[in-house]
Amino acid sequence: TSTTQSSSLSFTSSFKTASSSRKQRKQRRRRRAHSLNDELVVKAASTKDEFVSALNAKFAIPTSVSFFDDECDETKSSSPYVSLTHKNGSTAKVYLFGANCASWTQPTGDEVLFVRPDAKFVESVPIAGGIPICFPQFGMNGPMSQQHGFARNMRWEVIGTSADVNPDDPEPAVMLSLKSNEETRKMWPFEFECTYEVTLRREKLKCEFCVKNCADDLKDELEFTAALHSYIEVVDATDSENVYAKGNLKGKSYMDKEIDAKNPPLMTCDKDRVTFGTKLVDSIFLNTDPEVLLHVGNGAAVSVENTTGWRDHVIWNPHENMPQCYKQFACVESACAVKPVVLPGDGYVWKSEMNLTVVTL
Repeated sequence: TSTTQSSSLSFTSSFKTASSSRKQRKQRRRRRAHSLNDELVVKAASTKDEFVSALNAKFAIPTSVSFFDDECDETKSSSPYVSLTHKNGSTAKVYLFGANCASWTQPTGDEVLFVRPDAKFVESVPIAGGIPICFPQFGMNGPMSQQHGFARNMRWEVIGTSADVNPDDPEPAVMLSLKSNEETRKMWPFEFECTYEVTLRREKLKCEFCVKNCADDLKDELEFTAALHSYIEVVDATDSENVYAKGNLKGKSYMDKEIDAKNPPLMTCDKDRVTFGTKLVDSIFLNTDPEVLLHVGNGAAVSVENTTGWRDHVIWNPHENMPQCYKQFACVESACAVKPVVLPGDGYVWKSEMNLTVVTL
């Protein structure tokens, strides 16, 4: 079961303790002392250029963290994002809309994640690809009519950045927050705060997702399902010899949504591999071991590790439901997809961590 902790959810407690040198202390104070004046400057920015400029003034870190804006040619709407750059040449791109990490490139420039060709960056529909956050429900497993909940369909607030966690090998990071508001209460009548921290490590992409129960009453429980819906690029999903998901899956229980999406039967897996290319694959593996490897077809695999909090893995490929792109990706997701996480009352926090690593075979 998922653990909960009765502790405050804060930016400073979520980032690791940095070096105690005078220079680094000054940098840390400059980036993390969120004065009221700074907050007003960011929130009061009236144009997209002013908004991005305010974010850069408050949160940018030279050579490591910068903010930009994508403009949709069709609608002229904008979608700001943060760019993380590691000194080894790897990069990550996290949109404020949905807190979606839509790109993670290796030092070679090779992309690990996948964004579908039909993806829109218009802040009115979820970004189709990258790592969407499913909250407060996974799929239709919850009280909401909205598939995968609302977290992937709202703009998150930047509350911190860092690059001095490891002074000898800086690891750029950004933390975003989503709090209950008038719009969320119409869909889900609970008080909460989510934080999501993406850290670009030398060999990993670390994603930490936390949920705090902000109810006034200690007896007011918060219950949800959730997932990090990772789209991973593959060479050819129909090549079952070289592209497949592998883990300690044999003997594990799973729910096969390909058979019945609304009432999936509970099955027992009879092998350690899941292949794609012959039919829709939509399986929720329950109470899995921490790691599942997605072999991508080029002599490498992406490790999807449920480091903390997450208990399930979801494996998905849409097959001919998406004929234009299904051969190009597969999803291996960290999830609490079936049994809800329950936070007992005000102040309780659920903490989760997923690590993605490219493994050379």
